[in-house]
Amino acid sequence: DRCVNMIARLFNSPQQDGENAVGVGTVGSSEAIMLAGLAFKKKWQNKRKAEGKPFDKPNIVTGANIQVCWEKFGRYFEVDIRAVKLREDYYVMDPYIAVDLVDENTICVCAILGSTYNGEFEDVKLLNDLLLKKNQETGWDTAIHVDAASGGFVAPFIYPDLVWDFRLPLVRSINVSGHKYGLVYPGICWQIWRRKQDLPEELVFHINYLGVDQPTCTLNFSKGASPIIAQYYQLIRLGFQ
Repeated sequence: DRCVNMIARLFNSPQQDGENAVGVGTVGSSEAIMLAGLAFKKKWQNKRKAEGKPFDKPNIVTGANIQVCWEKFGRYFEVDIRAVKLREDYYVMDPYIAVDLVDENTICVCAILGSTYNGEFEDVKLLNDLLLKKNQETGWDTAIHVDAASGGFVAPFIYPDLVWDFRLPLVRSINVSGHKYGLVYPGICWQIWRRKQDLPEELVFHINYLGVDQPTCTLNFSKGASPIIAQYYQLIRLGFQ
């Protein structure tokens, strides 16, 4: 919980003083992305059901430069992946083409902060602005997930003026690879949501095996504590400085 709060503040989460951020430690960014995708899918399905509309053909818009875990999510959880093709001299998702692909069945648009191919950051702010305009025209509420596995622990320190995170209103969730901060065990990753309502309650399980209520939102249950302890130690030891 302390790591989640520190990382959420690093990403300019809008929580008030004394309010806990919403997030979870995961085994790899793959699990984080699965949870993020499921949250978007469940919110979209609930909204469509309430409106009496079909909810059986969800899609995600992203670039063809996605990591394979997004393709796994689409196949495992039956979500169509609409990939913006790359072109010569432009090796990331084109925000204009991405927004054109958005329709009423789009559960989110995924932007990558640190492309799998060349490490390049996609223009999340431009994507946010274009999507805001489309939402206003259509009445939809299509939001953004930022896959910051590679860049989430780079951008805040090296490019603090780059606006890509929760400062943008449509960015509802971010995943980040914890070992990119350095000096921790590979595999510790984090999924952070903007607000509590961005994580549907149906995805949270409450257990009391240890005598108190313990909410859990992970795909697996048992995992080692050492990666989290190492991450926490380095965060408080090294801090932002």
